[in-house]
Amino acid sequence: MTLRKTLPNLLLAAGLVASGRAEAMPTPPAIAKIARAALPAVVDIESIDPMKAKPAPGAELKPGAGGFQKSDAKKADSNSLIVPPRAEQALGTGFFISKDGYIVTNHHVIAGASEIKVTMHDGHIYTAKLIGSDKKADLAVLKIDTGHPDPFLTFGDSGKLELGDWVVAIGNPFGLGFSVSAGVVSALHRDIGSGPYDNFIQTDAAINRGNSGGPMLDANGHVVGVDSAIYSPSGGSVGIGFAIPSSMVEPVAKSLIAHGKMTRGWVGLRIEHVSADMERAWHLPSADGVVVGGVVADGPSSGKLAPADVITDVDDRPIRDVHSFKVALAEIPAGQTARFRYRIDGALHDAAITIAVPPTDKKPAAKPVPTQTAAKPDMIASLGIGVMTHPGARGVIVVSVDKNSAAARAGLHADTLIEAVGPDFVTTPKALNDRLARKHTVALLVDGPAGTSWISVPLDHGVRTH
Repeated sequence: MTLRKTLPNLLLAAGLVASGRAEAMPTPPAIAKIARAALPAVVDIESIDPMKAKPAPGAELKPGAGGFQKSDAKKADSNSLIVPPRAEQALGTGFFISKDGYIVTNHHVIAGASEIKVTMHDGHIYTAKLIGSDKKADLAVLKIDTGHPDPFLTFGDSGKLELGDWVVAIGNPFGLGFSVSAGVVSALHRDIGSGPYDNFIQTDAAINRGNSGGPMLDANGHVVGVDSAIYSPSGGSVGIGFAIPSSMVEPVAKSLIAHGKMTRGWVGLRIEHVSADMERAWHLPSADGVVVGGVVADGPSSGKLAPADVITDVDDRPIRDVHSFKVALAEIPAGQTARFRYRIDGALHDAAITIAVPPTDKKPAAKPVPTQTAAKPDMIASLGIGVMTHPGARGVIVVSVDKNSAAARAGLHADTLIEAVGPDFVTTPKALNDRLARKHTVALLVDGPAGTSWISVPLDHGVRTH
């Protein structure tokens, strides 16, 4: 067992409020019927690590594990986030997603394995082939040939889940064999710090070591998640389990089957968080969304989005921050067109953008900006800076900053490149001056030692640009 993250204790106080009218509790679905239909499509997975020492003669096997060999597990520290199991523990679960033998499981179940065995619900054992694995999403696809059509599960829409919805988990806890548990959706969009695309469904259905890779089913028996991790002080279930949503699982599985790997889409944007300064300066209703910081020339978004656009939705999925934007893109296959909703100047607009495969050519290293001493800098009085045109026409270079100026108070430094004022790129001092006219506060896209970012600068009142 690998300790992935330590989480602090959370003590919550809850109160009950009388509503004045009684409401019936939601009726649990027919769990037995769901389990009976799904169990034939669920498999136990044994992954064999070549680095693991073979057991001594007479070594004990875990009862009920169907011959699975389990390595000794370290005791979990208090309040541990556990992503069970590691490959050498030979515990895991998977499920068929097609009649021709394709099986979904977690990447961490089979990582490092030289051989993978799959045990069917009827007891038959097969050697599986690894079709592809996506470590970033913690997903993998295996394939076996049973010689006949296999029972399989269909994907549901995890985007329609609501807090309190009933879900059913099927897995192989502790190598004991097929097991069913049920509970409700406790939370959505959980980022537990285990990967770049964390967007977990949290449930109180019992999930233990060995359940990894098993299906989470909705009330209709459709797969809405893949059980992947637990929060546990003891190593066992305490009612906090996490599943990868089907909105991520389905496109990854299709890509692994088609290409043997997952190539995530690209839209040619540089994005930033919406800062409090931007929210105030642009009169945004909230800090939700992401700000376009730059658009790659001739990229998928060129001519459709521009710097200072605030993206609020992708395919009707609300965007809260940079992480949720990256997750949304990671779920859209390359070649598919997505609808981006964005806000600019107080109005909402839509843009249809086709997700592309990321370019393979590496960008050349940025050349240092040569020091310009012959020409005299142009003074921008409202900012209190001296600037010069960038020799590559990428913007204007700040060569001096008055220590008592608006720019200095906003943290602007010499040798910083100003690329844009709001939605408008600037390449000359005159263009910069023109964009500052009659404004009280401006958002500048700057490129400095810390990288590219937006900064909001309140201009000095009563000072005219010239």
